[in-house]
Amino acid sequence: MTTVQEIKAAIDTLSSAERAKLESLLREPGVSESPPVVKLPDQAARRRRILGDKILPNLVLQEREAETR
Repeated sequence: MTTVQEIKAAIDTLSSAERAKLESLLREPGVSESPPVVKLPDQAARRRRILGDKILPNLVLQEREAETR
């Protein structure tokens, strides 16, 4: 088998079970259908670790309030 047409013709002659086995052999091992789950860092825990219970003022809102006065 050297051409794509020959390979396709050979695959078409396979039974569904043989075709499923061929497909599983052609897939790379360890590659799953679903995308990998990415664990994102806990930003709230990081903020508490750095700042503690301190609440920073919203400087943008304070500036807007100062402009309206």
